[in-house]
Amino acid sequence: MKKKKRIFAIILAAVSVLLMCAPLISFAQVRVGEGEATLLQEGEFDIATGESIHRAAPQSTLDTVANNVYMGLLSYSNRIDVSQAQLSQDEVDAFYSNVINDNPDLFYVSSSYRFYYSQSSGKVTAIVPQYAMEQNEVEAALDIFYAGVEKALKEVDSSMSDLQKALTLHDYICAYAIYPNIYDSNGYYDSSLDLDIYHSAYGFLKNNIAVCAGYTLTYSYLLKQLGIDCEYVSSDDMEHAWNKVKIDGKWYNVDITFDNADFNDAENTYGLAYHTCFMKSDSFFQSENGMYHYNYLTYDAANATDTSYDSAFWDDVNSRIYTVNGDYYYMNPNYNSQNAVLTKRTTGGTETTIGTSYRAATFSITRYAKDSSGTMHEIPHRDILIRLLYLDGKFFVNDYNNIYAVTMNGTKYTAFSKTGYLISLGSVDGNLVYQTYDDQSTVVAIDKKEYFNDNLLSYHIYADTNNDGYINGRDWAYIVNS
Repeated sequence: MKKKKRIFAIILAAVSVLLMCAPLISFAQVRVGEGEATLLQEGEFDIATGESIHRAAPQSTLDTVANNVYMGLLSYSNRIDVSQAQLSQDEVDAFYSNVINDNPDLFYVSSSYRFYYSQSSGKVTAIVPQYAMEQNEVEAALDIFYAGVEKALKEVDSSMSDLQKALTLHDYICAYAIYPNIYDSNGYYDSSLDLDIYHSAYGFLKNNIAVCAGYTLTYSYLLKQLGIDCEYVSSDDMEHAWNKVKIDGKWYNVDITFDNADFNDAENTYGLAYHTCFMKSDSFFQSENGMYHYNYLTYDAANATDTSYDSAFWDDVNSRIYTVNGDYYYMNPNYNSQNAVLTKRTTGGTETTIGTSYRAATFSITRYAKDSSGTMHEIPHRDILIRLLYLDGKFFVNDYNNIYAVTMNGTKYTAFSKTGYLISLGSVDGNLVYQTYDDQSTVVAIDKKEYFNDNLLSYHIYADTNNDGYINGRDWAYIVNS
C-alpha cells in the first residue's frame, strides 16, 4: 500500500513539474521579430510586390487574413493573428505593406511593427502594429477622412460609365488639389511640415493638400468605393507614384500629379485639369508625351498594353470635363486662335458645339522630366485660361475678365465681371470661386445671395437655383433656406 502511494506521489510530482514547465516550453517555441513596412503614405516608393510572397496558403486564405488585418488595424487592435497565412519572416513585410497601401483609410498606421513567429517552423503567427496617432485622434481623423470621401463621391452618379466615373474623379482631384512646396530655401525637406500627412489620402481629403502619393492613394480609395479596380504604382528611381485603373477588363495608367501641373507653386488654380496622362498604356507612359515613367512596380501584375486611349479627345483639354446625363461636356480649345468652345460629346463620339466660343490668354509651358538614363528633357505644353464649372444645373465659363452662365441649350448671360485676368473657376461649399492673375493667392467666393440685386426687386438672370426655369423669389427662398 505504501509502495503504491509512493508511486502515485512520484507521478503527481512529475505531472506538477510538467504543468509548471508547459508555459515555459510554449514560450520557448515563440520568438519576436521587428519589421518595417514600405508605405506610400510615409513617402517610400520601393514597394514590395506580390512576387515577394511564396503563397504557401491558398489565395483565398491570404485574402481572408488580409481582410482580418485590415479590420484589426481599423479597430486599433494591438495584436492580430495571421497564422493561417503561413508567412515566413521574409514575406510578412510585403504582405503587411500591401494591406496598408491598399487601404488608404489606414493612414494612421505606422510602418514599424513587431511580429511573433514559431521557432520550429519560422512562420509568423501574429502582428503587433504600431500607430502614428492616439486612438482618440484616429476617431476624429477618420470622421474627416470619410466626410471628404462622401463629398468627392457626390461628383459621380449612376448615369456614368466606369470610364466617366474615373474621369470625373481624376478631374475633381486635379481641380482642387494643392501640391505643397515641401522644400526650404536650401532645397531640403522643410522640417516644419508634416510630410506624412501630405503623402496620405488623409492630406487631400482633409484640406486638399497632397503630394503624388496622396493623389495616388486618394484616387485608389475613391474608385474602389465605386467597385472599380485600381492599383497603386510607384517608382523608387523616380520617387513618384501614380495609379493603374481597370476599365472594361483592361489596365490603364493614370497620373494625376502630372495632370495637375499647376503653374502656381504651392497654390491651386481651381478648375485646372490636364488629361495627357489619363488612361494611357505602359508604352505611352514610357515616352516623352507620357513624361518618361520608368522602373515602376505594382503589387500585382497589371500590365497596361491597350493603346485605345493613347490618343483621345481629352488630350488637349485643360479644364474639367463633366458628364451630364451620360454625355461629356468640355471646353474644346483652339490654341492658334486662343479660344475655346463649350462642346457636348456623346459616348458614340458625336460632337456638338454649344453657344459661342470664348477667348482668353494662351501661353506655353515648359515641363521637365528625366528619362531612365537620367537625362533631363524639356517638354512643351500649352494652356488656355478658360475654365469650365457645372453648378446649379448650369455651366459657367470665363474669358479674360468675365464669368458667363450658360444653359444647356447654349443661352449665355454675363454673370460676373472683374478687372484682371481670370485664371480659375470652381466651387467651394456650393459657392462659385475664382482667382485673378494679379492676385493669384487670393480665392474670391461669390456667395449665392449676391446673385440678386440689393433691392431684391429684380433678380440676376442666372440665379435659377431651384432649377424650375424661372428667376424669382422662389430662388431667393431656396438660397436662404439651404
